[in-house]
Amino acid sequence: MPIYRGDGGSGDATTDAYASQVALDAQTATNKANEASNSAAAAAASATAAANEATTFNNSLSATATTLSAGASATASYNSSTKVFTLGIPTGVTGATGATGATGATGPQGATGAQGPQGSTGPQGPQGATGAAGSDGADGATGPQGPQGATGAQGPQGATGAAGADGADGSDGATGPQGATGPQGPTGATGATGATGAAGADGAGVAAGGSTGQALVKTDGTDYNTEWATVLTANQTITLSGAVTGSGTTSITTTLSNIDGGTY
Repeated sequence: MPIYRGDGGSGDATTDAYASQVALDAQTATNKANEASNSAAAAAASATAAANEATTFNNSLSATATTLSAGASATASYNSSTKVFTLGIPTGVTGATGATGATGATGPQGATGAQGPQGSTGPQGPQGATGAAGSDGADGATGPQGPQGATGAQGPQGATGAAGADGADGSDGATGPQGATGPQGPTGATGATGATGAAGADGAGVAAGGSTGQALVKTDGTDYNTEWATVLTANQTITLSGAVTGSGTTSITTTLSNIDGGTY
């Protein structure tokens, strides 16, 4: 007896089926559903494994690059064991030099460097020509000498001591003692000091003439005999003239002392 009506409704008997057939069909559908579920689970597991494998691949993947000479062809290689890409990149051709840029602003001045060591002393220049001597100043007149004071009177001479008595004739008697020296007389009074003579007229003073750098020097041992002469100063040129004759070695020895406040 049929228990199922087809899709046509209660009056449709074209698809009537028995309960056993329905149960069989339901079991078949359940089996298909289980197979589909298992297949979906396997697909999900496979997708997960593929995703994990892709992640592992991505994490282990690396690349290196080497520089090739200009004009060489680019290269690329892959090592499946190490998962390393190797790229060869040629050097680019040097481009044309660009236009010179505008000059930048001047930077601040740097600190002054330490002072360098003093250079060695240069050779002494030749001696300059001697300037003309100036005229001597006139000597001042010597004032007259005052009269010498009178000599004081000499004190009296002390009395001579008495002579010792002679010994008796016969054997030589002992010599008598010498008498004591009499006391010295007092020193006579000092004579009065003579009047001071009048002062002589002043001399002409420093001789006129001379030029910058010159000084008065003595020409001989006589007082006031001087002349203007050029003395050594710092960085002065010394000119030597005249012929040197003879044989052997000629040397010039010069001693410099403090000049213009410095030592040379």
